[in-house]
Amino acid sequence: MTDEELVELLRKAAVSSGHRLMTLEDIARIQPGLGRLMPEVGHRAWKLYYAAKAKNWPLAAFQAKEIKGLLELCGFTRPKHEEALGQFLKNNWTPVEAAIAHADFAEFERAFQKAIKATNGYHKSKGKPYIIWKLPEAPPPDLDMQPQEKD
Repeated sequence: MTDEELVELLRKAAVSSGHRLMTLEDIARIQPGLGRLMPEVGHRAWKLYYAAKAKNWPLAAFQAKEIKGLLELCGFTRPKHEEALGQFLKNNWTPVEAAIAHADFAEFERAFQKAIKATNGYHKSKGKPYIIWKLPEAPPPDLDMQPQEKD
């Protein structure tokens, strides 16, 4: 079997989602893009900031790890942004993670603000100057940001 024949077989193959038959192209088409992933990044960044402010470093570290994973997923699903997202993680996210590891809110605040500035600069450079992320003025209501006592 040639590579072309194999590709054609794979294109025709379908699996059930439990609701419908889906081809590999159908599955690829429903993968989330930046329009679906970035709001989650923003929501987690909001939680990250207020966790750090409350000195809940375990929660801050968890949110930072999740954000990093989401940004890596963004690069994977949208390869044209992969290099820029990798640079952002290296140049702007590593200092945020370091500040969390040091449990230093002043260091965190500087790194976090720099990351926001870089984020909004990237939006502008990619022709989307109307996307300006800003930190909400109050902590998110769905999590207790205070550090919890260990059992």
